[in-house]
Amino acid sequence: MDELKIIAVDENNIGQEHICCAITDKKGETCVSSKKAWMQERFPDGLVFRKLNVRGKVFIEYIPAENA
Repeated sequence: MDELKIIAVDENNIGQEHICCAITDKKGETCVSSKKAWMQERFPDGLVFRKLNVRGKVFIEYIPAENA
């Protein structure tokens, strides 16, 4: 088994990282690209997105309350 790692997804690596684990209701590349675009717009507001390097819904996403 590979070592578990926490990956910080940010404006520098969002294009290369897999994030479909964050999308529950909709499937497909259109939804993934929409989510990534939204995240890109929120990073300057303090959005934090961390995920494990495993398949499945293993992530945490939050933003400071004053910017939510």
